Amino acid sequence: MSPDPRISALADALSGAVSGVPGLDALRQILDAMTVKVALMDPNRRHIYANRAYLEMMGTTLETAVGTTIGDHLGPELLRSTVAAADRALSGETVQTEGWITQADGRQCYVTRLHAPHRVEDGSIAGYFVILQDMTERRQVQDDLFRLAYYDPVTGLANRLMLLKHMADYRSMGEPFTLVILDIDRFAEVRSSLGQGFANELLDDLAQRMGAQAASFDLIARVSDHAFALLAGGTCDRPALEGAIDELAAVVRSARSSSGGTVFLSASIGVAEALPSHERPDDVLRDAEIATARAREQGGGRQAWFDPAMHAHVVEQVRMEHDLRGALDSGSDLWVAYQPIVEMVTGGLAGFEALMRWTHPERGNIPPGIFIPIAESTGLVVSLGTWVLRRACQQIAQWQDQREPGSAPLFMSINLSTHQLSDPNFVQVVRDVMRETGVEPSWIKLELTESAVMDKAEQSIRLLRDLRALGIKLSIDDFGTGYSSLSYLHKLPIDSLKVDRSFVSAMHQSEENRAIVRIIMDLARLLGFDVIAEGIETSADANLLRALACDYGQGYHFARPLPPEEAGKLVGGALPWQMPR
Repeated sequence: MSPDPRISALADALSGAVSGVPGLDALRQILDAMTVKVALMDPNRRHIYANRAYLEMMGTTLETAVGTTIGDHLGPELLRSTVAAADRALSGETVQTEGWITQADGRQCYVTRLHAPHRVEDGSIAGYFVILQDMTERRQVQDDLFRLAYYDPVTGLANRLMLLKHMADYRSMGEPFTLVILDIDRFAEVRSSLGQGFANELLDDLAQRMGAQAASFDLIARVSDHAFALLAGGTCDRPALEGAIDELAAVVRSARSSSGGTVFLSASIGVAEALPSHERPDDVLRDAEIATARAREQGGGRQAWFDPAMHAHVVEQVRMEHDLRGALDSGSDLWVAYQPIVEMVTGGLAGFEALMRWTHPERGNIPPGIFIPIAESTGLVVSLGTWVLRRACQQIAQWQDQREPGSAPLFMSINLSTHQLSDPNFVQVVRDVMRETGVEPSWIKLELTESAVMDKAEQSIRLLRDLRALGIKLSIDDFGTGYSSLSYLHKLPIDSLKVDRSFVSAMHQSEENRAIVRIIMDLARLLGFDVIAEGIETSADANLLRALACDYGQGYHFARPLPPEEAGKLVGGALPWQMPR
């Protein structure tokens, strides 16, 4: 078939020779100056013309390219991939596609391809144009943005968004799946003590070795700073999945950095199956995270499977936190109860312990054992602690004025939380409250548990010394139930040890139990501390503690925690526990 003379004329005009037609000469120069790749093809997909950029892509000249296909230069696979677009262009359509092309020099290039019909004067189609635009940089930017959006930069694993996308795909296909969350225990401590670089090396090692062990899972993702998610498609085979989880837990226990450093790690693991009741992928992720939290509450290093009761518990906790914040803001539903502390030898009133109480407008009295852990887990305990400190200081200042002249001043014991000990502004808060309320520092005794002090012993000692410098008294609460070291105990700037109620209640059960209380008291006297026994329920408890020379005591034998009005009646008034019974 002889070439169409009109196409040949156009090709000749664009071939490089001076045509004598200024417009065509200018068009040729423009095309050769363009970075866009342009070619004119005949109906048999052979080149009639190509501009300089197109020819550079193919690594050839115009003379060599004319009469050849793109497959002759860049491979038959590229020719096959463009056949459909070429056929549509020859039928009169303008078709745009995009994809990767390997150029003659081997460089990968991402291009948009436009196939457009070449119509002659009578409107018939005599061939088609191919216009290629290099979009490699844009595609690389898109790929980078995609990686940033859907992949974790430290481990290279999928991130939370990609996990949700996969779960949504499973749901749209009606495919069941199970989600596992593996949360590294105490990872924040590892990072703070050994550095972010070491922590990242551990995470990268875990990601690689979990990938090698995770044949049972379709996707591994890093969903938080120290948590991974593993997605298993198909009907849940619980025994098989539990075995796979145990293998992953072993991987965590043997974690190591790329520099060879090792550290013992464990993981709290939560599992949730996708159920019809889950409306969104986020609901499955939420339930798996709730199960993980339950595993962590149980001590970590174990797995827990989600059940609906867990969700109800979390919802209840959230509601309780909301109501507790509201009560703190309004100040109307929170109040402080005061339990008398008695001088054991004389039976006189020595002071009070301030205990927070919450009367919910709908639920009534909420036990401290319920709302205090919520306050601690949310950090709200710092604000609550300051509130109690201020109220208790105001109260003891008022009661001191009611004492008989010459009477020994009362003291007020106030509990501190671990969060307050970690607050760098706490000493200033105490100083401000004392100035506002006008209390003498010696009237205030702050109580801290063994665990709170020993968790960060050196830091706690510095804080306690700062508090002691203000003139405040300090006491170790629940002594004997924690893990005090004697090497630290004598360094603590404290005034008192409080014997835990569990030892007091067990004194009558055996001589060994009495010996424990006696040893605590002997140790306190040796170190120059007062001793306060809590949980004194009976006169027998009180008599035995007096025989052991205990300094102070509190418990239901003397009085329950009392509202301020009732406690105030004991100040300068008759003491019920001194009356005949």
